[in-house]
Amino acid sequence: MPGKKRKAFTLIELLVVVAIFAVLAASDLIDYRNSSRTQRLQRAADEMVERIKQAQGLAYANEKQMICTTDNLVCMSGSACDAAYPTNCINQYVSRYGIRFDTDGTKKKYMIGADYSGIGNFVTGESIPNGIVVLPSDITINSVTPAQVAGAYDLSYVYDSSNASPFITCSSNCVTTIVLKDNVANVTKTVIVQKRTGIASDY
Repeated sequence: MPGKKRKAFTLIELLVVVAIFAVLAASDLIDYRNSSRTQRLQRAADEMVERIKQAQGLAYANEKQMICTTDNLVCMSGSACDAAYPTNCINQYVSRYGIRFDTDGTKKKYMIGADYSGIGNFVTGESIPNGIVVLPSDITINSVTPAQVAGAYDLSYVYDSSNASPFITCSSNCVTTIVLKDNVANVTKTVIVQKRTGIASDY
């Protein structure tokens, strides 16, 4: 009607609207952060699967590594030949490849190892070049089942020259389950390896 004044928003109404937008924005931010952390955990699991396949492939192809003749460790990974590399380093076939989880007690690392001596256990200096993987921040190796035997790799692959394929060593339980955990979001991702078939996947 002519002459009627237009009603304006009160200060309280404006504050309520601002508060509603703030809550919605905070909710979206939390969802984004949780989604981002889930994606990081997924990428970490995917990389672990690829690393396991890499170890299997190295055994399958009977790949060589540069080995220090002084201590039979992989050159440039902690061997006695590192300082004078490539002196006393010879390209040798490796009898056993594997993956070891939690290499230093922090639950943050795992590595692909090359066991030239073939004795079945792995020590510092047997990782292949670029074979040590550090997990992203806040993500740890929560568990490995069956439990790791002291001094031995959790997954071990030995080249079998009779059929040109890796013989996958395992006990009666030939399935290894590795659980990765994001300790902030408190979510997990599981990597399962069927050791006889070589299938590795994450769930």
